[in-house]
Amino acid sequence: MKLVNTIIRIGLGVMLLTFGLNKFFWFMPDFEFGQDVGATNLFQAFTDSGYMWPLVGGLEVVVGLLFIIKKAFPAALLALLPISVNVVLFHAVLNPANIAPALLVAIVNLYFIYKNWSNFRHLVQ
Repeated sequence: MKLVNTIIRIGLGVMLLTFGLNKFFWFMPDFEFGQDVGATNLFQAFTDSGYMWPLVGGLEVVVGLLFIIKKAFPAALLALLPISVNVVLFHAVLNPANIAPALLVAIVNLYFIYKNWSNFRHLVQ
């Protein structure tokens, strides 16, 4: 099970690192939202703002690297939590057809928080 957890942790880290770097260097094609005009408009606002996209991308890069090298892992899990919640809510409300990857990230994040609960117990007491 430890090997499976390591593979999942590193896989999620690589995914976060890739998507985070893409927010700066645009090496992957833009995501198509189809008929979901609200999703398209919000996505465009995030990219045009010059603030939100670099903030999220930078956080994804840092969290991805921390997942890969397993340093400050509990802090990385907490930093990923608002990202994963927002991505799930974005897709649930504006683009439900593409919610599966967002749910996967959120579920893995919650799984690792559960596995490392001893690091977080004092925050909720």
